[in-house]
Amino acid sequence: MPTSIKLQVIRALWREKMHVEPRALELAPAAVRNSYAHVWEPAELLMAELDSLPLGLLRTWEQSERGHIVYSHLPSAYRPGAQPWHQGTLESVCYLSLGDLRGDKRSALTALYNLLDHLLGSGAVAGEGWLSDGAGLTAALQEVGARLARIVALGYGQAELAASTPHAYFASTLWLYLQDPQRLNTLDPLVHKLYRQTIMNESFWEKRVSGLKKGLPGCAPKPQT
Repeated sequence: MPTSIKLQVIRALWREKMHVEPRALELAPAAVRNSYAHVWEPAELLMAELDSLPLGLLRTWEQSERGHIVYSHLPSAYRPGAQPWHQGTLESVCYLSLGDLRGDKRSALTALYNLLDHLLGSGAVAGEGWLSDGAGLTAALQEVGARLARIVALGYGQAELAASTPHAYFASTLWLYLQDPQRLNTLDPLVHKLYRQTIMNESFWEKRVSGLKKGLPGCAPKPQT
């Protein structure tokens, strides 16, 4: 179960970042549509998955001006930049398929991890770097990005994971870290160690990244209460 503070952040993400496409359930295949009791059940499924992420990472996302989730009948995908939404736009959107959330969770979550990759790299600013490109939203994350880029260049596990790009490798290896860490440690012990010591380690966020500084791209710090 999430801590009370983490639960508050996850609920804030739900309020501020999560949206449902009009007619998403209606346009989904009947088997998918009938598997949901109500239109917000897909969000409940995702919120349960978010509990596996460190509080500091979730806060970084929640404080960002970008990085939305749209639940859709279409395939899961992350699309940087402005995306149409009603009469306006949402910036840098992860579209999550209702069918994937039920039957192919990996496709849904790797799309989410693409969003997080871009968010940690540059605040999910269109055209700017992703963590797996070697970028970083803060000095500490720049160090992580540089280490990650060097690890990706070594090529460990890329054939086994069918991950031909740095973005695909980050998403696939983060998925494995959370679902089958022993297998990841076998395929690429260096990236397993990197995640364990940094972005998946709560103390990393508390000591080096917590309290995002004013002026970071894509982030708007909230007043402390």
